[in-house]
This record gives sequence, structure tokens and C-alpha cells, in this order.
Amino acid sequence: MQLSEVVKDMKKRGYRRAFVQYPEGIKRRMPAFAEELEKAGIEAVLCLEYTYGACDLREYEAGLMKCDALLHVGHEDFGVKAKMPVYYVDWFIEADPTICLEKNFAQLKPYKTIGLVTSVQFVHMMKPVREWLEAHGKRVMSSRHQQYEGQMLGCRVQAGKKIEDDVDCFLCVGAGKFYGLGLALETDKPMLNLDIEMNKIHDMEDVKRRIMKVTAWNLSAVKDAKKVGLLVTWKRGQMFGSPYVIKKLLEKKGKQVFVFAFDELSIPKLEGLKVDAMISFGCPRISTDDLDKYKVPFINFTELIKDGYLKIPALKNI
Repeated sequence: MQLSEVVKDMKKRGYRRAFVQYPEGIKRRMPAFAEELEKAGIEAVLCLEYTYGACDLREYEAGLMKCDALLHVGHEDFGVKAKMPVYYVDWFIEADPTICLEKNFAQLKPYKTIGLVTSVQFVHMMKPVREWLEAHGKRVMSSRHQQYEGQMLGCRVQAGKKIEDDVDCFLCVGAGKFYGLGLALETDKPMLNLDIEMNKIHDMEDVKRRIMKVTAWNLSAVKDAKKVGLLVTWKRGQMFGSPYVIKKLLEKKGKQVFVFAFDELSIPKLEGLKVDAMISFGCPRISTDDLDKYKVPFINFTELIKDGYLKIPALKNI
């Protein structure tokens, strides 16, 4: 939704105060965003806690601040049911992606058919990128799984997987490596990131190989571990699987298992825990993006199932 639409609906319903969540990358622009709300008669409370997506709704905190609604800026509805109204506000990054394409086109020359993907903040760049690539002899493909064509989430990459067999490589339009890495770990096709901010194209192959190598080693270490910690967040949008089912299965294999619960995971919270390995039940990106920070082997619980170490008929059964 556009901010003007949000304000109109809030006024219609008599809402006067909004709790605003947003990705860290646009924090500097949030005071100006709050000013726009205030001018429209909506009091704004800006959340300084990290927000990892629309899976992370701070409705409890919003209630404590006596807010009438949540505003999630730059995120799309993740399907998490909330106890208070939630508005998802569009936030698009303004830049010319063709500048980066012109500078780095040599990296794309080996590929004839390119699968185009992006994140919600950059969906408006899909058209100019597609047109530029086609004008330079490339065949471009994309698919729709989320709200917009080609859009992916950090943990949902179906927009790429749908066209995987028909492309020579993937190109992720955005900034940084976060979204492209998610797809890179799920495909055998080359994954390239069109980084608008850095004006570069990043090849994700080296990063992917390193993560897969460390994950494989961690999986082996978890199997050998005697004491295991299960890490469970109480963020409702990031509660995946049942730690209690996994706990029983691991105990049957002779392991001592502890369940650790938290809101947001941080390295200091893990200090002093006398375990040989840790298994995450939260956001699947926790066990890939920060691998270098953990002092003990760390994996997502799904790795144990995919490997066959734990026998469960289907993930939905846990």
C-alpha cells in the first residue's frame, strides 16, 4: 500500500497512533517518514529493534506503546496473523539499474537465457533491467510467486525455482548479497547479484560453496555431539517445526538435549552454554548467513531430516 492509502484507511477507522517497523537499511529515512504521518494526524512510534521481515511482528510491544496499528515499511504480507491491524507500506529504492549493467555486462556475456529475480524494494527495476538485457541480445525469464513478478523473500525463492530448468543463470536485482544467496543455496545454476548500491555484479558461487562446505561439516559434528542445544524463537512468524519432537528423536540416539528459547538470537546469548552443537528452529537464514560467528557447530533442523539422520514422514508432522 502507498502511505497515502494507509493514512486514509487509518483515519477512516479512527486509528491515531502507529507502531512503525522497517528494515535497517532505511532507518535514516524513518524520521522523515514519521513527519509525514504526523502531518496527516497519525502519531508515530519508530521501533529501534531490528526487524527481519514481515515474519517479525512486534504487536505485543505496539500494544505496550498504546498504538492502534502496526506499519511494516518495505515488507510484504508474510501471512502471519496478528491481533492488531497491520499495514504493509511500499518502499521502493530509487536508482538507475542500467548503469550497473553497462559497467558489468561482460560478466553476463556467457549466458543466453537469464532468470530475473529481485526483492520487494526493487521490483520496479525489473522492467528496465529486462528491456536493457533484451536490447543487448539476452533472453529474459521471470515468474511470479509473491505479490510481484520475480519477487523473492529471504526464505522463499520459488520465483526462481519455477524457471530453474529454463535459464542459464539467475540475476538478482537489488543491493548486497542477501536475496541472491537464498536462491544460490537452492539451485545449481550460476547466481549473480546486480548490486545497485555498489555498482557491481557479484558471482555467488564462492560464497555458496563455502557455506555448503561448512554446513556439511556442521551436520557431521551434530551427529557426533553428546550435548545438543535446540534454539527456538518465540517470534510467531519464525517458529518452524516442533523442538519437542526433534528432542525426543535425538534423545533416542543417546544425546542430552536442551531447549533454549529467545526473542532475537545474538552471539552473547550463546556464551557459556555447555553444548557440543546447536540446532536452529528459527529463520532458516540464521544457520547460513552468520556461520562464521558461531563457536560450535550450528545447523538448521531441516538439515537433519534432508540428510536422513532423523526419520520423519513429512516436515508438517513436526
